Amino acid sequence: MLRAGRALVLNTSDTPAERERREFGDPLRQIWAACVLPYVGVTDVRRHVFRTVSDSTEVERSVWLREARRQAAGLLARLRAGAREYGPYGLRGYVRP
Repeated sequence: MLRAGRALVLNTSDTPAERERREFGDPLRQIWAACVLPYVGVTDVRRHVFRTVSDSTEVERSVWLREARRQAAGLLARLRAGAREYGPYGLRGYVRP
């Protein structure tokens, strides 16, 4: 089990956001938030979708990578603040070497 209780899921998509909401809802959020992460102790799921991939430019993809790093750094900062209580990486049973 993960003691961190949080996860950042980064997805890419070729489906425009409006069409995905209208026709499909948000099935990937459901998969991550209801079918995968709760079983490893994650209750706070943060998800970001970068789209549309197939017609994206190198500049757009570079912006996406910066945004992914920014979001991951923000989540890690919060996890590190909690590491004093739970140990590095938020792992249950972690023993310092």
